[in-house]
Amino acid sequence: MAKNKCLYRLVLPLTVSAGLQAAGSATVAPGVNQFATAAYHELARGDQNLIFSPFNIATALSMLAEGAHGDTADEIAAVLHQAQHDPQYQAALSGLVDQLIKEGNTPGNQLHMGNGLWVQRGFPVLPTFQDALQTNFHAVITPLDFTGAAEHARAEINNWTEQQTKGRIKDLFGPGSIDGSTRLVLTSAIYFYGKWQSAFAAKETKPGPFRGPGGQSQANFMNQTASFGYSETPELQVLEMKYGGTPIAFDVLLPKQDTGLPALEKSIGATQIKDWVTGLQRQKVEVAMPKFRVESDFSLKSMLGAMGMKRAFTGAADFSGIDGKKDLFVSAVKHKAFVDVSEEGTEAAAATGTMVSLVAMKHPPTPVFRADHPFMFLIRDTGSGAILFAGRVMKP
Repeated sequence: MAKNKCLYRLVLPLTVSAGLQAAGSATVAPGVNQFATAAYHELARGDQNLIFSPFNIATALSMLAEGAHGDTADEIAAVLHQAQHDPQYQAALSGLVDQLIKEGNTPGNQLHMGNGLWVQRGFPVLPTFQDALQTNFHAVITPLDFTGAAEHARAEINNWTEQQTKGRIKDLFGPGSIDGSTRLVLTSAIYFYGKWQSAFAAKETKPGPFRGPGGQSQANFMNQTASFGYSETPELQVLEMKYGGTPIAFDVLLPKQDTGLPALEKSIGATQIKDWVTGLQRQKVEVAMPKFRVESDFSLKSMLGAMGMKRAFTGAADFSGIDGKKDLFVSAVKHKAFVDVSEEGTEAAAATGTMVSLVAMKHPPTPVFRADHPFMFLIRDTGSGAILFAGRVMKP
């Protein structure tokens, strides 16, 4: 790197809420799901609860990719499992998002996605980059004063994120995380509220033991016997609970053994998930599901680096599609997510931020599905197959 080269810090935040849909289903969704399982392997460390939105993170990275060139662009495409230099990708992603929002907003259900570009006042962003974000991501472009009023700028971005997620994602960027070297912040948010097609009666919710890695604890179990999508293997039960009037569904992957989740997580892949959900059959199931609420907060820089996106975080990054120069690099990628599962339905949200800175088997007649030990879950669009949220419950 030349001694006189200036580098500007760029931040991307993501929040959780085909043509077009057909192309999105055929190309974008499979890539998002491969990214989802790869990210899950990186994030599911230790024995804590987990929630994240692979779709939201992929959207934020796709916004960043609009300004990337050369090896930097190739690495982002590879992490997203998308063809390199595919001119149809962004339009397909945009079409899939539009289709999801159309089908996800029905009586009783809400699905919202929002994107933004926050730019240092006076910083020369190329019109082509601005047009691409507005056209493909409907991003609102807002000038801010990072150099003279960084904390005020941080508060404005955090307030936008909180509004986009109905108050569920707060303080995406902590004090001091945005400073005078920041030149751009890319934000993407997703919020979802869905009512069960078959709701649980509150009077049937009863306490019971949940056997987790730290020992037995008490949880409130929602109970009902109704018709659900169900399948099983010798090691696993799979349950799908739909949200009324929308193709979005909640899938639970429950190991048959109390200690079976680590083995499931180690082997999980996008193809396996597709095979399991393809094999679901509608049948009567006796369900006991714990009420739970999970929140997660991540810095994704090391995860993305481990997945192959390395150059973007160094002085060798090429984001000349943003300002016409090779003076930008990604200094941080923040992600927060939230999910709340109750008798009425599910509420979920997520946010991701990236910052760019200036620096140097056979089923029994009525299967019993009792989720009283650690399990994985997905919130998934059954039309395209895209995984919107993914996580696990180790202790409700």
